Amino acid sequence: MTANRVYEPPTQTKSEKREKKVIIDQDPAALLLLGVDERNGDIGRSDTIIIATMNPHQKTVLLTNIPRDTLVQIPGRAGKDKINHSYAYGGVKLTRQTVENFLDFPIDGYVKVNMQGLEKIVDELNGIVVNVPFDFTYEGFDFKKGKMTLSGKEALAFARMRKADPHGDFGRIRRQQEVIRGIIQKGTQLRSIAKLDNLLEQLGTNMKTDIRPLTLFRLQRIYSNIEENDISSVSFRGRDTTIGGIYYFQISEAEISRVRNILAGHIELEPLEMDVTQNNSPSHTR
Repeated sequence: MTANRVYEPPTQTKSEKREKKVIIDQDPAALLLLGVDERNGDIGRSDTIIIATMNPHQKTVLLTNIPRDTLVQIPGRAGKDKINHSYAYGGVKLTRQTVENFLDFPIDGYVKVNMQGLEKIVDELNGIVVNVPFDFTYEGFDFKKGKMTLSGKEALAFARMRKADPHGDFGRIRRQQEVIRGIIQKGTQLRSIAKLDNLLEQLGTNMKTDIRPLTLFRLQRIYSNIEENDISSVSFRGRDTTIGGIYYFQISEAEISRVRNILAGHIELEPLEMDVTQNNSPSHTR
């Protein structure tokens, strides 16, 4: 299959948080979706960090964004830092470890997309439908409140705009979730493995995943024609803080536990008590 270009062999056989390996196209599972901004000579940072839990028994998907400025402990680093810096320090592997440790929650696979790859995905799907929360103009595109069909460039602009949103980064998170929801809905409508193969091939180096192409196709079959109401989201509550002149988003232990248990329930894991030590002083910033 030409789609093997996007496949990367897993760096681990199973999550540290799992007793046994999950079969992604059979068992409830959690995927890490990363939107990165990579430039020549720079590994870049993970601009978007989403946990997508999937339950094939219910045929439901739950999307959870972790705000990129969230203050966390990054494995192997002194003190705490912004979660999106984990990608710059150690790529997908370290980001995955950071997310797993932050939530005490398993990640069973990942999909990494360069932001330009997002544009190609949408165009290959002949556009996606999103719910626009309010009227705004960004990068020369006019967005009107209500349902709109977006091209790749429009979807990228829709997902990136932040300053004109009254909810700031959290408004952008909700729009990113809208784009992902639109991609899932449209992507599950593909009728043949050849079309999925062509979609992945067109992405080339703009997408990498440790999920085999045939497994992706099986997932697409399982969630075929998924309804909008079957793709929901959960958000973190927290507080804004400035430390050493740097902005961070802080999430309490109780809030981490609340969200983790929602995700655990969705993939049929027992709720667990967390052991999270809050540290308000990062030792380094970027």
